[in-house]
Amino acid sequence: MLTNKRTKQLKEKFNSITNQKSYSFDSFGRAIIDVGAENYDDVFSRFCYKGGDTLSSNLVQYLMQKSNTIPLKYDLTIRFHIKNADEQKRQEIQTALKQNYETDIQGLDNRMHKALMFSLWFILLGSIFSLFYLFTLENVPVSLSYIVDLLAWVFLWEGIDAFFLDRNKMKLEKLKALRLGSANIEIKEFELY
Repeated sequence: MLTNKRTKQLKEKFNSITNQKSYSFDSFGRAIIDVGAENYDDVFSRFCYKGGDTLSSNLVQYLMQKSNTIPLKYDLTIRFHIKNADEQKRQEIQTALKQNYETDIQGLDNRMHKALMFSLWFILLGSIFSLFYLFTLENVPVSLSYIVDLLAWVFLWEGIDAFFLDRNKMKLEKLKALRLGSANIEIKEFELY
């Protein structure tokens, strides 16, 4: 009881500190994520060989963290603030961003397919064990009947869990990756604030 009351007090205090949203919108109604990268090379992985084709893992983590605070109904504009901004840099960033999330999406598609196959096989096995349980209720010892019943529940539970819960989580991850990969990219000149 005490923790619920204290949690409520702290939540009210937390909410009263700021009611501002942590994001703004561009003229097209897309939520803006500002990225400050004074050095253009900071956008890309330091392991890139001859040019930037792979985003920095810190940048990918930052983009995911920022996009998680923005409701999914909004498209994104990612505004990079870098020195000597030009169209070529914007194109390179756009390409690297698309390639990064393209890889993520392909991996998620593979995982979703495996989860679907896993769930279908487990539901099939669970159904077979359930039928076997029904046919063997009166003809086998009770201990074997309990084992078959337990196996039926385990297979059905895992199959349904993989089909409905795990795949839905992956669909949400895929939606987030698609949103980031298709974001509008803007380049602005870096200014100290």
